[in-house]
Amino acid sequence: MSEYLFTYGTLRLGQSHPMADYLAKNAELVGLAMLPKSKLYRIDWYPALIQTQDESDEVIGDLFRLKNDEALVKIDEYEGIGEPPYEYRRELVHIKTEVNDLESWVYFYNIPLPENAELITSGDFLNP
Repeated sequence: MSEYLFTYGTLRLGQSHPMADYLAKNAELVGLAMLPKSKLYRIDWYPALIQTQDESDEVIGDLFRLKNDEALVKIDEYEGIGEPPYEYRRELVHIKTEVNDLESWVYFYNIPLPENAELITSGDFLNP
């Protein structure tokens, strides 16, 4: 199991959400990272990550090294993973960092995008 988690929205470093605080205490920030073949949409106050087939589509986020397995269980609960259908699904993906590529967990949006979903063209939720 991967010890890394790629975050791209409400769990990013410095966000004013209680789960972002929880993650900061239960993981070590590795740094900025990029997820290829993906796009980011604003659903409301939070984003949705969607896989694509285009190498030029990329999302920027924070990469964390988890300190324990319990942190991932708690984040699964936050992301609503439980009885299907659930809004997000967790998958292992290849993440690019400034130093290397590695395998990391990420949460993809798991239901159809709402009609009013807004593409975040920069791929960076904090700098749309």
